[in-house]
Amino acid sequence: MKRFLAVFLLLTFALVLVGCGQTTSTSKGHTVNVTLSEFKIETSASTFQPGTAYQFSVTNTGKTDHEFMILPSSQGNMSGMSMDDMDKMALASIDTIHPGETKTLEYTFPSSTAGTQPEFACYLPGHYEAGMKQDIHIRQP
Repeated sequence: MKRFLAVFLLLTFALVLVGCGQTTSTSKGHTVNVTLSEFKIETSASTFQPGTAYQFSVTNTGKTDHEFMILPSSQGNMSGMSMDDMDKMALASIDTIHPGETKTLEYTFPSSTAGTQPEFACYLPGHYEAGMKQDIHIRQP
């Protein structure tokens, strides 16, 4: 009976870990894997907790350069805006990520973002319009 209980608890714990497996914890925070390609963004997590440290591991699997921006909310077409202005709007960003390259970004969503729906995006010319955006959600406390 004790053996059955131990196996049951171990399996239950494993299922809980799998269910929460969108991010992994490291000494630098929760790791979130982000993949950029032509022309989409895929991420291992889309819901985040304000005040929690995240390490975004961003890999470009595409054949062209990309960038990674976390914007406060869906900004739509900003084609007339300068990159300097877009960078000022961004919560965080990684400039040019070459094909095959992986870069990391450490970011903690501030409490002021709770309940909002920011987005991940690439605003290199034509990329956003081609679909390089991913909605994300910041939980309420």
